[in-house]
Amino acid sequence: MKSYTIRNSKKISDAEIDSVNTWPWDYNYEPKTQFRITHDDNRLYVSLRAYERNPVARITAMNGPVCNDSCIEFFFSPSPDNSNGYFNFEVNANPTFLLEYRPSVEEECIKVMWDTSDLNVRSTTGETSDGAFWQIDFELPFEMIRKYAPGCNLSNGAVIRGNVYKCGCTDQEPHYGSWNPVLTPGPNFHTPEFFGKFFIE
Repeated sequence: MKSYTIRNSKKISDAEIDSVNTWPWDYNYEPKTQFRITHDDNRLYVSLRAYERNPVARITAMNGPVCNDSCIEFFFSPSPDNSNGYFNFEVNANPTFLLEYRPSVEEECIKVMWDTSDLNVRSTTGETSDGAFWQIDFELPFEMIRKYAPGCNLSNGAVIRGNVYKCGCTDQEPHYGSWNPVLTPGPNFHTPEFFGKFFIE
């Protein structure tokens, strides 16, 4: 099981860079994908980057099926044992989000109702020696997380679980990658049993 330390800083530049580098299923497209996460006493700060020159981004309606486009996804459970359910935050390059919370794998996903302006979403494109990229930065207020998972521990020293995924289903050349390996016969990201560990510094 992989682990990642969420450093205590508002500056995403202080975060460790980690990668989606497990591509367990038989697809030929594997775009380099990176993430960084930090926190303070009130929020998680998340940065997601994919190296693609022309990412497919057709979905523009909030909570639409962005996984059909070129998409990066951050799934996490605000508990060390997944007992508080899990969130899935999925985004394309527009940026358009799908925001959901699932109390357990036996229950249906619930749309997360929150003012998206409070997420402070920023979209960036650029080019490095690794090629052209698109990047989405956003913030996750602890108040929003606790609305759906009351009583969860997000303080310094806490452990939460999660995974980061890169995918594209129907509108994009199909591809499915993950940070922590997902050991299923075919693509399935709703698998909290394969979440890695995030240590809140």
